[in-house]
Amino acid sequence: MTLEQKRWNEKYSRRGPTLFPPEDFLVRRQHLLRAGTVLDVACGDGRHALYLARKGFAVTGIDFSANGLRLELFAAHEGVHVNTCQRDLDAEGILTDLGAFDNIVVIHFKPQLHTFEEMCRILRPNGFRFMARTAASRTDSNVDHLHRLFHCVGRPLRLLRYNCSVR
Repeated sequence: MTLEQKRWNEKYSRRGPTLFPPEDFLVRRQHLLRAGTVLDVACGDGRHALYLARKGFAVTGIDFSANGLRLELFAAHEGVHVNTCQRDLDAEGILTDLGAFDNIVVIHFKPQLHTFEEMCRILRPNGFRFMARTAASRTDSNVDHLHRLFHCVGRPLRLLRYNCSVR
């Protein structure tokens, strides 16, 4: 287990039995998603996965924290089903065996370029990729990262909104 996994496992272990509400950015734009399947990348304890499952989507949540994937308990309590997978989100080839998805949701996570390319391959034609608040690392700016992501795919991407706050 990496130090980062340990940190997140401890963070999720300290959280109570309730979830944060889903991001308003997702709630206000949920209508843009295609009917069908959703892959929630870096889903944590599942606030977005559960929200989308309640809306009728078939959701798979993937995260590297075993404690974060307690979303199965939340889903059972709410009477919805969410598939879960624990994977190292920085490793290559982590998505290829999951099948194809109509939508991919990434919130509060900045995928490696190879992971983003995998997302492109498993997204069905006319699928929708929803990304929000991908944090920049110390050596990378959000603009540079978005530029690389937008140019690694063989099909056009549409940017709905972009905010950049420099500290």
